[in-house]
Amino acid sequence: MSTSITGGCQCGAVRFESTAEPLFGGHCQCTNCQKFSGTGHASNLMVPKDAFAVTGEVTFYEYDADSGNHMTRAFCPTCDSPVYGFGSGNPAGIMLRAGTLDDTSHFKPQVLLFTASAAEWDHVQGGLAEFSGMPPKK
Repeated sequence: MSTSITGGCQCGAVRFESTAEPLFGGHCQCTNCQKFSGTGHASNLMVPKDAFAVTGEVTFYEYDADSGNHMTRAFCPTCDSPVYGFGSGNPAGIMLRAGTLDDTSHFKPQVLLFTASAAEWDHVQGGLAEFSGMPPKK
């Protein structure tokens, strides 16, 4: 990869960098992502944990997700922007919120998850692999 993936919160107190290509990207329509995003879905991309670094203080929130995984979300304590998260389902990955990227072209959605809980007014771009919940592990 010729450049790193960088981003941060709204106020700039939290910054991150990934020195690796994203592992995947997608939109999630689970009820947790709806609540956290304040809209119909969240757009995330996963990067390898060992290539991820963050500067600035974050506040963590932990919960059990619709998938059954234990999740941790990181927020800026100043502006409350959701910045990244990680979970028990893929402990080697960090999920970055696509809207926090400095260059949003790094986000290439491939999947649409938890369509069974989609709000009827939330229409996500077509052409993505769709799953009513989490896709089966390979």
